[in-house]
Amino acid sequence: MTSVTAIDVFAADAKAADAKTGPEWIKLTPRGAFTSRDGRSFIVEPELLVERFNADKVAVPLDLDHATVKKAMFGEAAPAVAWIEELQARPEGLYGRVNWLQPGLDVLTARSHRYISPSLKTDETGKAVWLHSAALVAAPGISMPAVASADLNVKKETTMLKAIARALNLTPEASEAACLSAIGDLGKRVDPKVHEQTLATLSATTTELNMLKAAQRKEKVDTLLEGALTAKKISPAQRESYEALCATDDGLAQVTKLIETLGAGLQASGLDKKTPPDATVYTLSAEDRDIMKQLGVTEEEFRKANGLPAAA
Repeated sequence: MTSVTAIDVFAADAKAADAKTGPEWIKLTPRGAFTSRDGRSFIVEPELLVERFNADKVAVPLDLDHATVKKAMFGEAAPAVAWIEELQARPEGLYGRVNWLQPGLDVLTARSHRYISPSLKTDETGKAVWLHSAALVAAPGISMPAVASADLNVKKETTMLKAIARALNLTPEASEAACLSAIGDLGKRVDPKVHEQTLATLSATTTELNMLKAAQRKEKVDTLLEGALTAKKISPAQRESYEALCATDDGLAQVTKLIETLGAGLQASGLDKKTPPDATVYTLSAEDRDIMKQLGVTEEEFRKANGLPAAA
């Protein structure tokens, strides 16, 4: 996480501006709790940061626009323009003694980056526990997502980028741009003709499976309804309606359960295997008419249900 203290580097040492040299000591952070211009809150105990610095015995890089945080994790160049070689805890805040390199002096002379912005790692309370680096910036206090990470987890992100590079058959040192380019090329590796043929084959296979499924369902429906007709649970006139209800798997399951609950509704008439003497005229018997009366059907419905010719 980075806080920004608006300190004009030249203003920190008026003589340095005239001599075109960098100030030896610069203020890095104020002491205590403070809020940066972009609304982030921090707590700095300079003594704690000095203790960590002395234990590490590693000079802190001072770069441009936080290149050490934002670019280094992608394998891009992030050169330091100066080195902070000593830290001091003063009443007003944390100060660093800077060894300026020529690129840093050139930037100061050009006055293109006039402010100091430290990159601080903080704990869950917002207390700074490590000065990771510092940068010369043009606009202090702006939001910089790559720097605003409380973890400064450069190692994790670098490892991830290397893993992506290896998966793309690139060298582990490949840059983010190289990885993105390789990902874009993946879509060009599939022959359009092969892609179209695969889609056509998939469509044909799907159609064939649907037809096979429909044929299997029809076989089950025919078996079910023919059995219901034989058992006199439904009449021939009802078959078409039941068949329509069996158009889906759910419908077939529901009709199957319904027919299982039905009793024989049509009594045997004795005409199932009887051949009428006259194929054009058949006179109903008194028994036939009793059955018609019990079922509540008309003579025409009775003749049709039993395969008899219509009355003359």
